[in-house]
Amino acid sequence: MASYLRMIIVLSLITLISGFALGALNEMTYEQAESNVLRFKKLPAVSTIFETVVGPLAPDQRAAVEQSLLAERITVDLGEKEPTLLFVIKKDGKPHTVTLEKFGQGFGGDLGVMSGYQLETGKLVGIGITTMSETPGVGTRVTESIFTEQFNSLSDDAVIKVKKDGGDIDALAGATISCRAVATAVEQAKVFFRTHQDKIKQATSK
Repeated sequence: MASYLRMIIVLSLITLISGFALGALNEMTYEQAESNVLRFKKLPAVSTIFETVVGPLAPDQRAAVEQSLLAERITVDLGEKEPTLLFVIKKDGKPHTVTLEKFGQGFGGDLGVMSGYQLETGKLVGIGITTMSETPGVGTRVTESIFTEQFNSLSDDAVIKVKKDGGDIDALAGATISCRAVATAVEQAKVFFRTHQDKIKQATSK
């Protein structure tokens, strides 16, 4: 009986210690993973939109622009579960475009898209792909300019769906699901921006 109790106590201690260790490890790796996504996925997507607004960037300029975008990013409480992360693109020294990220369901899971909207007009300026787990050489082609540039300055009455779904976006051959996910994310961003446009403009003008 005593040996049985000792075994239970030992196993309980091992479980407790393992739980604390895994929790601490998860917290440390989570922060690092989030930092990597921010720097290596979200920022390059914002830079793509930046080039649509301001013009092409030389390789040596891109690093400085991304550092500036990172430093000037803001989070705004818009009534969502978590504050919304916004990147502000300036033109002639003034806030011109704001970018925000939404997701669509791709073939391999969530597909993240950063959408840029001109603050004054509310017009969609362009998009950049952030995170995805799509099939290499097929779904990953949604990052190609031949697809993403369709979203640059779409008319206000454009239907942001692939043509197979009755929209105005040409899907890439063999990658309809991935293209549909991008369109879904952009449409969500459009609705979100228009719903909160006044608050976003106020937050970016500070």
